[in-house]
Amino acid sequence: MIELSVVIGIILILSAMAIYQIGPALQGERSDVAMRQVVEQLRMARELAIANRRWVQVTFPVVIVGGISENQVQTTIRNSLTLGAGADQALQPVPIQRPMTFLVFGAPVTDTPDLFGNAGPIVFGTVVNGPVGGMLFDGNGQLVNGATLQPINGTVFMGVAGQASTARAVTVMGTTGRIRGWSWNGTTWFQF
Repeated sequence: MIELSVVIGIILILSAMAIYQIGPALQGERSDVAMRQVVEQLRMARELAIANRRWVQVTFPVVIVGGISENQVQTTIRNSLTLGAGADQALQPVPIQRPMTFLVFGAPVTDTPDLFGNAGPIVFGTVVNGPVGGMLFDGNGQLVNGATLQPINGTVFMGVAGQASTARAVTVMGTTGRIRGWSWNGTTWFQF
């Protein structure tokens, strides 16, 4: 009976330790999923632009769904910018993994090594929330300012408010269309 009690006690202690450890790991996985969703949507938009020789716009709306704020990535094929191509085609918006939101953390979280800016959660062409003309991938795969058609670099920051360990970022280099995912490890960013 004593041996059985000891074994049960050890099992309970190990179970409690596992449950305690799974919370942060699960939160980190959710953060990674949200970052990967943004990376994949940006890559898909770039590939659509190249394959179809069309302008493809990417926006990051925050909408209310069922009374809950939802952060999304919206891709729109801007056919109207190509003579005779027809109307624009908005693709199904993709919500990012909850509870992640587009946000920028203060200290100790710094800008990514790409240094495209962290003045706001979405910074493209050094403008918070992007330039007025929007962000578009062109037929060559470059990310450009929708008003000037000049290449712009940008960053999308995300995380869970008050939990710096969930900080993630996605950067886009305008001239090449290179898209990178970044994860904050508590002291520095590392490429995902």
